[in-house]
Amino acid sequence: MTQAETVSPGEAIRWLHDEGLCRLAGTATNAAAPFGAFTVDVATGAVTAYPVANTGAGAQLLTLSADELPPPVGSAPRLVVAGITMANAILVIDLAAFLTVAISADDPVAVARSWVMQLLLDADVTITTNSEQVTAGNSPRCRRGFFPGGGAPIIHVDDKRPPVTTIVLDAADEGVDRIEVAPDGTGEVYLGARFWPLRFVMTIDDTMWSSLVDGLSDIPDTPGPAPRPTAVASADTTERPPEMSR
Repeated sequence: MTQAETVSPGEAIRWLHDEGLCRLAGTATNAAAPFGAFTVDVATGAVTAYPVANTGAGAQLLTLSADELPPPVGSAPRLVVAGITMANAILVIDLAAFLTVAISADDPVAVARSWVMQLLLDADVTITTNSEQVTAGNSPRCRRGFFPGGGAPIIHVDDKRPPVTTIVLDAADEGVDRIEVAPDGTGEVYLGARFWPLRFVMTIDDTMWSSLVDGLSDIPDTPGPAPRPTAVASADTTERPPEMSR
């Protein structure tokens, strides 16, 4: 993706899933502080990396073009495409930068499924959850587990690089890092003191989830390169948020 090209949000998301996320992951190699999120401007290809810290040393935003990103690293461990901002940029969250991220929505499972399916593209990632709605068939990499204390549905994301990230579904605590999704598919992301309004939130509905789980069950459990997804996004319309499919 270059600045000279005219692309749609759907094409930008496809590029991210093909190679862009792995290239974003490479920007952290020489960074003074970890990045918590990235935006990719659909019209210009400009990439902005947002450090977790918003004050003091290491809080400087990094801006570069998509062509200036480093070559793809081996994988994009916990990077997920969250949605499309009101400024027509793709928002990517690095879940590895946060201990806990909450999903607050009428249907938080739909958002969680999108994140889980993206995370499972990295062969090193294992998902453990107490929500049967998020387990991926008989896959040992996305299994149901027990968490003492009960409460809201929880997802643990482990890529063998501690600490794990905990995703809490439908949390009531507005003080945590979170994504809030409105019934019309728009949303808001709060990470520390940073905020992004979204016009589209990435979700996977029941029908798409069943199809993806069936495909995942056919993938061997032996380690190997993660399959690359294709993001199918009707982002030039306003009827529905983009969907991800294999």
